[in-house]
Amino acid sequence: MAGTLFSNGSKPAVVDLRAFMDTSIPELVAELVQMGVLVSVGTTRDRGAVSLTITSDGAYDREYFRDPVDAADYLRRAAKALGGPGLGESETQAPAVQTPTRRRQKLT
Repeated sequence: MAGTLFSNGSKPAVVDLRAFMDTSIPELVAELVQMGVLVSVGTTRDRGAVSLTITSDGAYDREYFRDPVDAADYLRRAAKALGGPGLGESETQAPAVQTPTRRRQKLT
């Protein structure tokens, strides 16, 4: 029978990415990015799941989710794990004060 190698004849359910973004996920992503971590959000080719990739110092971890609650839990665990080794300051911590650099004045 043609077409049965990759599917059973039914189309996979498409995940609603907007529903994911109507949760705490954007704030959690912002917290990780504030720590200096790269967070990539995408979907699988068939759009049946959302992929979250967290990259720090060249090492990465990628997970796939169909439920936004599970995705938010994953991001919270990542923030806790990466914040422990002192990777960076979270969004809730005050940033270090930087001294402004002096600009040379142009001679006229």
